[in-house]
Amino acid sequence: MKKQIRKEQVLKRKNFLPTLILTILLWSLLCILIYFVDPEMFAVIPLFFITLFTALLFTFSLIFASSRRGLISSISLTFFSILMFLGVGNYLNLALILAVGTCIELYFSIK
Repeated sequence: MKKQIRKEQVLKRKNFLPTLILTILLWSLLCILIYFVDPEMFAVIPLFFITLFTALLFTFSLIFASSRRGLISSISLTFFSILMFLGVGNYLNLALILAVGTCIELYFSIK
């Protein structure tokens, strides 16, 4: 029993460094995209949201140590960012999106 728990802990630590490096690369790519690419270029806005989603996904997966929680959080914040881009994002929308994300997480954690 202890051997299996120890094996799982080692496996989790082994995947930490590549994930951390990928997270840093994604945030660097996002910063480069923001500062050096003209927003009027073709397909830059969808590329921005895709990069934002993946950067948030890996970041929250590292913070929460759970891919599911990272996915729910990154979908919620990316959706709110899209609403902000469209001009309809406000505090009420943020609260509702976070509440829906919390309810989804509670549903999957109870199940």
